[in-house]
Amino acid sequence: MLAPAHRPLVWFALVPGCLLSLLSEIGSHVFRNNIAYQHLIPLAETLVLGWAYWHALYAPRTRRFLLAALGLFVLVFSAESWYWQGFWQGENVYAHTVQTFVLLAFALLYFEQLLRELHTIRIEHDPLFLVSVGVMLYYAGTLMIFLLEAGMQRLHQSDQIWTMYIVQEVLLIVFNGFLTLALWNANRPYQLPRGSP
Repeated sequence: MLAPAHRPLVWFALVPGCLLSLLSEIGSHVFRNNIAYQHLIPLAETLVLGWAYWHALYAPRTRRFLLAALGLFVLVFSAESWYWQGFWQGENVYAHTVQTFVLLAFALLYFEQLLRELHTIRIEHDPLFLVSVGVMLYYAGTLMIFLLEAGMQRLHQSDQIWTMYIVQEVLLIVFNGFLTLALWNANRPYQLPRGSP
């Protein structure tokens, strides 16, 4: 049985990772338009990872920040999807930017909580630590890709766009590797390192 903080990681792998990505591929081939599914991926990622951090971060002040940050993200996502860009067209650059800062803040808050507790643990076996490292690498590494894409499309710099998306895919593979390790360790019994009290 998975701990409450680890259950959302399974949902993260299934919903935005598998289901919405599959629907995006089907949409691009069948309907010749996958933008709606691409718009839903950051929403699902942020809400599901927020759910995981909600269970992992237990300080009341941190939880209030978590809810406020998620509320801000949903507000920006909704405004961009329905008013600024439209749900069926365009990129959700503002939502990606807010998503990046929100998820990086959650990961940093989790790192701070680990440092404050200072338990004798094997940190490489902590599932949420592994996910937080993946979050830091992927979302910090891809922020500029999402910010620069629209301008590059206007300048018809398709080669540079493809190069940026290759970098994004490599970072996604790294993130999924950390997610896989996290899910692997989430169901294993924890053992203290040798020499611990």
